[in-house]
Amino acid sequence: MSLQRISRSRGLTLLEVMIGMAIGLIGIVIIAQVYLVNENYKRSTTGAGGAQVNGAIALYTMERDLRMAGYGVNNASALECGQIQYYYNGTYSSPPGAPGGLMPVVLAPVVITDGGVGAPDSVTALYGNPADRTTLASLSKVMLTADADLDVDNPTGFSFVPGGTGDLAILSQGGVCTLIQVTDVEMSALRIKHNSGVNAPWNPAPGGSFSAYATGATLFNLGRPTVNTYSINASNLRLLSVFTSTSTTVVPSYNATPVAIVNDIVDLQAQYGKDNGIDNGTVVNAGGYIPNDGIVDSYDSVTPANATDWLQVLSVRLGVLARSQNYEKPEPAGAACTATTTTPTWAGSGPPGSTANFTVPDGLPSCYKYLVFETVVPLRNMLWR
Repeated sequence: MSLQRISRSRGLTLLEVMIGMAIGLIGIVIIAQVYLVNENYKRSTTGAGGAQVNGAIALYTMERDLRMAGYGVNNASALECGQIQYYYNGTYSSPPGAPGGLMPVVLAPVVITDGGVGAPDSVTALYGNPADRTTLASLSKVMLTADADLDVDNPTGFSFVPGGTGDLAILSQGGVCTLIQVTDVEMSALRIKHNSGVNAPWNPAPGGSFSAYATGATLFNLGRPTVNTYSINASNLRLLSVFTSTSTTVVPSYNATPVAIVNDIVDLQAQYGKDNGIDNGTVVNAGGYIPNDGIVDSYDSVTPANATDWLQVLSVRLGVLARSQNYEKPEPAGAACTATTTTPTWAGSGPPGSTANFTVPDGLPSCYKYLVFETVVPLRNMLWR
């Protein structure tokens, strides 16, 4: 064998192998770095997109309920009640029970519960959906007992299905309100019955704790009412529907368990828009601050104290804080987070310490991005009353 053939069969030297491996490793490092940077950008974009979708859905869901708020109860005699007294399957609310096992329900189009400094608010919307009647009726005779039949000026539009699955209605007089369930309507006698029974779980048996009413008491038909409370828990927007009903022929049932409906919603703030003639610096009215002129004069979260104050609530201002799904690790490792460095604000934000300010749950600076969604919802049933 010649020396030339031996030389060609030797292959790569160790040095050449090491150089090839080094070039390959450098390529792998560059490719991995490009991939990681691209993945971070992708996660940041998709996380912000998720917050955008969640915040929009949360705001739309609450806004839809608030636009219906007050339907069927936008009347001074209903709004003077405060908490209604009601009963369901052997349990009373408080009032009249002491203590009541059913949660309190305020007869108002919208109720804002201020969570205080650093905590989210909760918002409750109430409205009826009677199929045939939205105007009130009035008692033409005194009720001798709380379970007595209701003699009214006109029972038209109070619906029931044979067997007792009738509308829910509110009796109101002198600041006291009672929820009853219609079980029969006698048109010729101008009379509405609200007997107890299996198909009427909202009516207590005779001798219960409800109030009796005198001539002139008003009766509001709510049909299948909606009482929806929105709140924040564990970074989720929750919905509690107190009255649940699948159709007009099914008896509404009571529910005390909220469910999470939108993820990564970390704060909720709300304020009443009031036509009260007060300038508190939240609204600019060039024509002056005149009460009861149909124009909102101020925003605050103070619950109205009486029917006159409730009738001045014309809108609700909402602010929702949504968090991205992506935790953005600081670079280099151990450095401070930079995704969010200042507290997000909205139209209702006040000076430091204000109960209307947003709070970033994990503190600042944060490794999450936050998006603010806000709107003003006109309470059309209060405007059109």
